[in-house]
Amino acid sequence: MPSPSVREASQVCLHGCCPAPFLSLVESANPRSSASATTTRASRANFVTTTTAVLFPNTYFTNHESLPSLMDAYSSFIAAYPQFRETEQVGYIREQEYHHLSNHICLDYTGFGLFSHAQLHSSEASSSSQPPPPLYSFPHLKTPYFNISYKSASLKSQVQQGSQECATETEIRKRIMRFLNILEDDYAMVCTANKTSSFKLLAESYPFQTNRRLLTVYDCENEAVSVMAESSQKRGAKVMSANFSWPSLRIHSTKMNEMIISKRKKKKKGLFVFPLQSSVTGARYSYLWMRLAQENGWHVLLDACALGPKDLDTLGLSLIQPDFLICSFFKVFGDDPSGFACLFVRRSSSSILESTTIARSIGIMKMMLVMQACPLNHRWLSHVTDLRWTMDRKTDISA
Repeated sequence: MPSPSVREASQVCLHGCCPAPFLSLVESANPRSSASATTTRASRANFVTTTTAVLFPNTYFTNHESLPSLMDAYSSFIAAYPQFRETEQVGYIREQEYHHLSNHICLDYTGFGLFSHAQLHSSEASSSSQPPPPLYSFPHLKTPYFNISYKSASLKSQVQQGSQECATETEIRKRIMRFLNILEDDYAMVCTANKTSSFKLLAESYPFQTNRRLLTVYDCENEAVSVMAESSQKRGAKVMSANFSWPSLRIHSTKMNEMIISKRKKKKKGLFVFPLQSSVTGARYSYLWMRLAQENGWHVLLDACALGPKDLDTLGLSLIQPDFLICSFFKVFGDDPSGFACLFVRRSSSSILESTTIARSIGIMKMMLVMQACPLNHRWLSHVTDLRWTMDRKTDISA
């Protein structure tokens, strides 16, 4: 279920400005999704009708001199959409934190967060050529620093023995899962070097010897998915890809159904890799594909890397319950030069994982608290949640 704040925001938009795009995404897993889509279309139509009828009706602007003043236009807009005043806090944040974007146009928002003034200022300080002074010389600092280093462990052991992590890792994990709205009782979180490492780690740990199929749903080349396909194929998997119609790039439903619902009534099908959104067209895919796959014996990997900041708040994971979920901090927080990622494993599905020698050498990371000055070969990253991170640039990580 979406959070109350999302519901309230959507109601404001439905009666004031424009439809909420993520609300329809949440409710696509709901039987009433068609009603929601109808409401969204009606909302858009009402917006166009109201705007045309209320804002300077029967007026034709032939040149820029005939345009009304900004204050007159704003007054007319507020009269038509009084709920717009509720967004004043957003305007304040824009003025205070994003004034550096004034007089600039963003033509292509691909899921990367736009930096605020505070983040830019912090990044400038953190990228200084001089290493930061020892933590103990700043008694007023309340946020600890930590190093990220390679950890020799299999995915299965990491999921099952996660309780052996240090206090720093526990605190970071809890904050991340709370931020992403993922319940600790349902999922175990494994930190990886990057998105590609997450896909490869799962490919080397999934039982493709018995669940012999890998079905991916991507309308473009994806490096991480290609690495997964290559690794799984070496382990005996049959790799399949969804078909898309041209030029709409919509999923070819008939062929997709045939691949998911095979003629052979085997309980163990394989791994279904599904992104909620296309990285090329921005198209949103229906939750029903994941549900159909689960009903037909597939394990589901949800690729959430294309989603924007805080979109996971509206995913409704309790409705889908994918077996695995991968998300990149670079897309979630918008500030992560390391490409740091997370692989979430549903606890009830962890028993199927296999412990292999190769899987122990693939980018699982651990965090260590730093209580003294770091050497020059460390790059200090700006804080994301209230914790500051640094990554050893000399660490050799297999991607």
